Amino acid sequence: MPPKSKKSTKPKPSPAREDLSPPPTEINPYTVLAVPTTATAAEIRTAYRKLALQWHPDKHPTNKDEAHRKFQEIAFAYAILSDEGRRRRYDTTGSCEEGEDGDFDWKEWFSEMWNGVVNGDTIKKFKEKYQGESPFP
Repeated sequence: MPPKSKKSTKPKPSPAREDLSPPPTEINPYTVLAVPTTATAAEIRTAYRKLALQWHPDKHPTNKDEAHRKFQEIAFAYAILSDEGRRRRYDTTGSCEEGEDGDFDWKEWFSEMWNGVVNGDTIKKFKEKYQGESPFP
């Protein structure tokens, strides 16, 4: 007779709920982590670790939704400030939006696009042609 197979009586853990909500792009990462704009990488990391432990959803069983939202903000703020490129983009634009353009330099692109098109001569010609004319036919 074959031996009886032992079945585990432990309950299976429920699969983790995947959060597919977009990142909180309307935050100020410096405010969220309570660090100055001059903070070093070490200061940012320390602030992140402290706040992440404080707001971890497992530490707030009665208010998991708010803790989860706050924890996401903290993680997103750290993701922005701990990455040199993202931090530079935020400091320059004030936006946390993740663009597909990477390190694309829009100022350079517009300069190249209008180079030779708009300059002192073209403005002078435009002025001579349209100055003094009525905008209404």
